[in-house]
Amino acid sequence: MKLIFLGTGTSYGVPYVGCDCAVCRSDDPRDKRLRASVLVESGTTRLLVDTTPDLRAQLLRADVASLSAILWTHSHNDHIIGLDDIRPLSDRCGYIPGYGDADTLAHLNRVFDYIFLPGREHGGFPRATAHLVAPRQHFSVGDIAVTAIPIRHGRRDIFAYRFQSGGSVLVYATDCSHIPDASWELMRAADVLVLDALRHREHPAHFSVAQALEAVERLQPRHTFFTHIAHDLAHEATNAALPPSVALAYDTLSVEL
Repeated sequence: MKLIFLGTGTSYGVPYVGCDCAVCRSDDPRDKRLRASVLVESGTTRLLVDTTPDLRAQLLRADVASLSAILWTHSHNDHIIGLDDIRPLSDRCGYIPGYGDADTLAHLNRVFDYIFLPGREHGGFPRATAHLVAPRQHFSVGDIAVTAIPIRHGRRDIFAYRFQSGGSVLVYATDCSHIPDASWELMRAADVLVLDALRHREHPAHFSVAQALEAVERLQPRHTFFTHIAHDLAHEATNAALPPSVALAYDTLSVEL
């Protein structure tokens, strides 16, 4: 199984528009962050997690020509609003299965009602089918087993996802501010954990770096990558202060499990 970071930034992206801080002016390409999204790949399956405002640029940069499915963590704009950019993939592959909770699918149907219409077999339209996922539900897409894990994002219930293929386990938990008691075991002892760590200061809807490190200590993954990163965190300086098995992710980072 392979993990590819398409974007690792907060909803603003990094650099922020109009900002003159050191990270926004940085020459380090790892400080340039599109909105948070990943690909999860196996030998026969390619899953996209979230359809960000930067999706077209992300798919071009990663040379993506097909998708097995799309999974959404929640319905905030920075995680859904690029969905129209699947149009050329639909031209090539037809309807793409999309998975999410009831609130997310209902919101997507309101915003993108033209995408989920049946019977559009000709090209020119983005096309997806909606598949409702319940909390803690197990399902498979191709040769990747998936579990939807409930987490909290401020006052919202959203999904993290657990992926398993070929004996390797990946947990992806962006936009996380609290892990409910029943979800810890589903996230524990992964080969790779991807976890929200917005900045050093606390935030009501996201883990700070310190809070994320506390969760890592309890979850005990082999390797951890932080994502959904604001312009407060310079890549090199932040990494230098993290434990050896923890690092900030960066756009285009590819991890083999």
